[in-house]
Amino acid sequence: MFTWQNDGSRDILHTFLTARARRVNKDSPKFLVSIGSPIFIDGMANDNANKDLMYATFNGSVQRVEASLKAGADIDFNQLGPSSGSSTALFMASAMGHVDVVRLLLRKGASVQKRVFHRNAPLHAAAAEGWTEIVELLVQHGATLDVRDGFQDTPLMGAADSNEVGTVRRLIELGARPDLTDGLKASRFGIDDEKHSVSESVKLLQEARKSKLLRCCNPKCGKPGYRKTLKLCARCKLTRYCSRDCQIQHWSVGHKKCCGH
Repeated sequence: MFTWQNDGSRDILHTFLTARARRVNKDSPKFLVSIGSPIFIDGMANDNANKDLMYATFNGSVQRVEASLKAGADIDFNQLGPSSGSSTALFMASAMGHVDVVRLLLRKGASVQKRVFHRNAPLHAAAAEGWTEIVELLVQHGATLDVRDGFQDTPLMGAADSNEVGTVRRLIELGARPDLTDGLKASRFGIDDEKHSVSESVKLLQEARKSKLLRCCNPKCGKPGYRKTLKLCARCKLTRYCSRDCQIQHWSVGHKKCCGH
């Protein structure tokens, strides 16, 4: 079992999650607080390269991430402890807002559907942190908009729970469903309460639900339509399309890898 000591005293992953727990500012990953615990790494093949990959990702170093991949690191290496949380490089970069690292990892083939602790996907992390640019990158590479975590929350509900207004707005524009409110986070921010004051993000959800409009899940389209006019993906039943051409295009850019996960 391995813990990094690059800072001379503390496990860098423990530091990462402890920073989240303090909720100091926008730079501390808010997402990882409520869903994780200190992480440890089990021994694996190419251990040194894998450790370098995670350390470089934590620091947002594109050059070191690329070097670790060339040295044989598993791009989807999952830090995993027997009783704690887990993370991949893409998940960590998505949570911390390292957009250039995210671009590199996606270009090199990192999995956008790989789940970590509590069945969270990278899109959950980016959405809850309000990293809208990363949200768009993940969706463009095939990430399923309405993927649910272990508490049945979607990325949209995570963004609303954090009141990341810009991210909530963009997810709705991209086609995320505002009516999937049966998860843990969604149940606590009062989306059905229209008599009392709610956050700006929840107001956006309420407005979207009233319109009853959904959107084509092809990120290059996003055409609005009603439930009966948009066709569900027959396999995962999570994505909707305005035409067969949009479904084929989205399948080719990445939904093929995510469908059903």
